[in-house]
Amino acid sequence: MVDPVFLSTFWDVVLGSFIVFFVLIPLILIWVVALADLFTRRDIRGQKVLWLLVIVFIPIFGAITYLLVRPGESSRGF
Repeated sequence: MVDPVFLSTFWDVVLGSFIVFFVLIPLILIWVVALADLFTRRDIRGQKVLWLLVIVFIPIFGAITYLLVRPGESSRGF
């Protein structure tokens, strides 16, 4: 017979792994991509500090908002 404590621990590990791989890592990647894009852009010079504060202090919502409202690739000024 299988010990019920083992099953409880096993499913806790499965749920924890699911949360880490499918929730936390994508959210962290969105945050990192938003910061990397912000620092590599040259067309939003005056607004960088404001966007940096929004992305850092409101991590997920700020990063998603930045990625949605930023100018497209065609308007990048290199």
